[in-house]
Amino acid sequence: MRPKYLPLITLAVLALLNSCSKTVTLNRMVPAEISVPTYIQRLLLVDRTAPQNESLAIIEGILTGEAPFEVKNAAEATLTRAQQVLNTSPRFEVIRARERLRGGLFAQTFPAPLLWGEIERLCSQYDVDAVLVLEKFSSDFIVTDKRQMVKITQGSGRDAKEVEVMGVYMEGVASVNAGFRFYDPRSKNIFDQFNYDKTNLWSAEAETRTQAATLLIDKVRATQYVGRMAGASYAHRIAPMNVSIRRTMYEKPKSNPALGRGSRFAQVNQWEEALDTWHMGLNQTNNSKTGGRLCHNIALGYEVMNDLENARFWAGKAFTDYGYKKGRTYAQEISRRMRQEEIVREQLAREND
Repeated sequence: MRPKYLPLITLAVLALLNSCSKTVTLNRMVPAEISVPTYIQRLLLVDRTAPQNESLAIIEGILTGEAPFEVKNAAEATLTRAQQVLNTSPRFEVIRARERLRGGLFAQTFPAPLLWGEIERLCSQYDVDAVLVLEKFSSDFIVTDKRQMVKITQGSGRDAKEVEVMGVYMEGVASVNAGFRFYDPRSKNIFDQFNYDKTNLWSAEAETRTQAATLLIDKVRATQYVGRMAGASYAHRIAPMNVSIRRTMYEKPKSNPALGRGSRFAQVNQWEEALDTWHMGLNQTNNSKTGGRLCHNIALGYEVMNDLENARFWAGKAFTDYGYKKGRTYAQEISRRMRQEEIVREQLAREND
């Protein structure tokens, strides 16, 4: 049985921000964009982008410059990425259908929905609660170029130098249009229907057009890359995901050594000792700037330990008692996080909980 709720916080001290602070990275879980019914736990992913007519698809591919197998590979990359990202969340157990259904290759509009008899057959065959279908998919890759001054390296080793010459600057823009439907057989409802238009740009420059084209990404890899963007976006739409957030931890001024000593405890993951040190330092200061920073660090320590009520209290205290303006913002961020965590708990609940 999968855990219904995973720890929301991990910690890593990354690097110096400046002479008086460090950056702390926290991992936390954010809610999905939409809340899927809790009785849906096992989810089937289906590719419905096989062309309705192979001959017409070949002709359309010739007209658009996109071969059907290239679009198929990009659609495959889209669903594969959706599955990979969904598997990083505890929300669903994800199964991939073996068959590829006929539907919306090259389509700009959604095809007619699948019949509920077909959805129920798939659910029975794969023992799942719902079906997520990539219903339509089209892609494009446009290359443009222009002559302009470009930088190239002449010579090698110690004799190498960068010079400007007249050459070719080339851009490639890949785009995909991907449409998803989420079928809920219990309610006989298309729970969600959403379309993504994703694009990405690559560039290359060289002395000749041939050289620039060699350096530029090819359209097969480019459309697969953008397809994966669409797949990842839909995964975030329906499942809570872990994200990284950055916090500041102060270790100076040296006039109050508790800041630095507490920071050293934090860097070796001894947060309770860090909190004790910062609390003692707060009793020994009458400087508003130092007091605000100590309160901020105390709030950070409680956030790392997932005591968000205390974290919010001390972030607010940094502002109310010491005029530390960033404390107000930090308190608001923690309040927002508390609301999001409640939504995450609801989204990760099981039907019988």
